[in-house]
Formats: sequence, structure tokens, C-alpha cells
Amino acid sequence: MKTKFINVLLISLGSLLFNASALAHGDETPQHGGVVKVEHEMIFELVRRDSGTSLYLRDHGKPYPTEKLTGNVTVLAAGKKLDAALVPSGENKMTADVVIPDGAKVLVKVKEDGHHSVTVRYSF
Repeated sequence: MKTKFINVLLISLGSLLFNASALAHGDETPQHGGVVKVEHEMIFELVRRDSGTSLYLRDHGKPYPTEKLTGNVTVLAAGKKLDAALVPSGENKMTADVVIPDGAKVLVKVKEDGHHSVTVRYSF
């Protein structure tokens, strides 16, 4: 009986430790209807629209300011390659004038002065 209790206790503690590390970057649930990826301890949410593309950034669950960021989106679809600049568009949002079709592979590259760039890959 004592061994069973210890096993249950160890499993419970292990679950708590796993959950804490899984949420270390913040909630990875999409907040804008897009696809979320985590890179370099930041959350990148790419949102496809009929009129263009938006990228939202969060750091440890909080909006990450984009006014000092530069970036681009590369879309590979139907044997073609399209590139578009990402421009700051509000608190933690960047936008690009490119439409991402179904079946596309997408590379998002974001850079902040004084830091190395971060590349995030998406598939639709």
C-alpha cells in the first residue's frame, strides 16, 4: 500500500513538472485564429487572410512590441516563390501584403536590431 502511494505521488509530481515546463513560454493557444509556433522562447502566430497575412508575437504570454522589428515572409506554393516585407502594424502585430494559399510552405524571418534573426517555418 505504501509503495502504491509513493508511485502515485511521484507520477503526480512528474505531471506538475511537465506542465510547468510546457507553459514556460506562455499559452500557445492561437489568439487570432492563426497557427502558432514557438521559436527562441517566443510565440509566433501566423494568420492568413484573403487580403494579406498577419504575424502576432508574444513573449512569455505577453504581447511583444514590433515597432523595432523588420521581417519578411516567403511563400512557396504551386512551384512559385513569393516574398513580402513584414511591417509593424500595432502593439505586437506585423503585416505583409501576401496571400498564403492552401498547401503552401511559409518561411517567416524576423529581426530586431542588435539580435540575430529568427526563422519560423509553417505548412498549410
